[in-house]
Amino acid sequence: FADALGWEIASKRRFAEDLLPVRNRCETLLGYSSTCDPTILTGALPSEHGHFSFFVKAKPGASPFKELRPLGILPEIVAGHHRIRNKVSRFVARRKGYSGYFQLYSVPFSKLHLLDYTEKRDIYEPGGITGGQTTIFEHWQRSGKPWTRSNWRLSDAENIAHARREIEKGDVELLYLFTAGLDAVMHKHGVNHTEVDAAFARFESNLKSLADLASSRYRETRIHLFSDHGMADVNVCSDLLPRWNRLGLKYGRDYVAVWDSTMARFWFADESSRRTAICWLDEQPDGEILTDERLAGYGCLFPDRKYGELFYLLPSGSLFVPSFLNQRKVTAMHGYAPEHPDSAAAWLTNAETSAVNDLTGIFPVMKAAAGN
Repeated sequence: FADALGWEIASKRRFAEDLLPVRNRCETLLGYSSTCDPTILTGALPSEHGHFSFFVKAKPGASPFKELRPLGILPEIVAGHHRIRNKVSRFVARRKGYSGYFQLYSVPFSKLHLLDYTEKRDIYEPGGITGGQTTIFEHWQRSGKPWTRSNWRLSDAENIAHARREIEKGDVELLYLFTAGLDAVMHKHGVNHTEVDAAFARFESNLKSLADLASSRYRETRIHLFSDHGMADVNVCSDLLPRWNRLGLKYGRDYVAVWDSTMARFWFADESSRRTAICWLDEQPDGEILTDERLAGYGCLFPDRKYGELFYLLPSGSLFVPSFLNQRKVTAMHGYAPEHPDSAAAWLTNAETSAVNDLTGIFPVMKAAAGN
């Protein structure tokens, strides 16, 4: 697994063509890794597995962040600093016993008491999927075959070293390598940069080294390299959030919203507030309101509206600045319409398997590898 290794990026770079000659575009999902990764691990759509974005409207009085409300008096230059955010995030995770990926990002402390967090449990462990689906690792465990996987909390170098040690033993039959380095370097530098070139070169070299090692220990080695989504350079910064704040609707009274990097999601207290919001958003040139038909087509229409009653999506290459996830411009981003070419994930392999054309098709390949 290579976070953000998009089809367009892999194709233009001719990434690892010699090692992985069977290649095709793999359609992604609306949303971010929080949407895509549970689908990869279970084969289920978001509306089935129940994961989409991290922050949602909390049920009345049920927010786990109520105790952070006093921090809302802090100046934004202090409250939004990444070191403050990281320390508070670690404190909350320990205090609440969260085992999943947890980060408060730039959500204003003054609004956190109205929000809840969705990935409280580690989705890579049994019981971590909200919808109750079993992950690929539970299937691997039941198969009786020796298997191993990376620790997503560790660096790529550590996970690659772990994979190398396991392959050297010659015992493991199934190995899941998790890497996120390409995603991080492209967020920082953009899709085309010398630092990105170097990151791709290192990753390809590591893959070839692992493949050579595996060939010396096993009669046959099948490698499937896949991603969750692509990446696009950011060329437009949308100030829709500060403009929205001048509209006159009051957060917590008239509506609750989460402003992700590329998508805003709203819940309304009454029909009047909803109509006001829709009329205003329809007039803005920044993006578009997603219809229920489109959300259903993306597999992201949640009957309980857990993730929002109204979704407003930016076009590829645009970014909310500020948002609840970032206060400043990020050089490259994902989380756009799945059909955009830059959004597509990649499926690259050395095995003659049936083509994997979307994220739901990855799970069956991994399951078949275990013989169950």
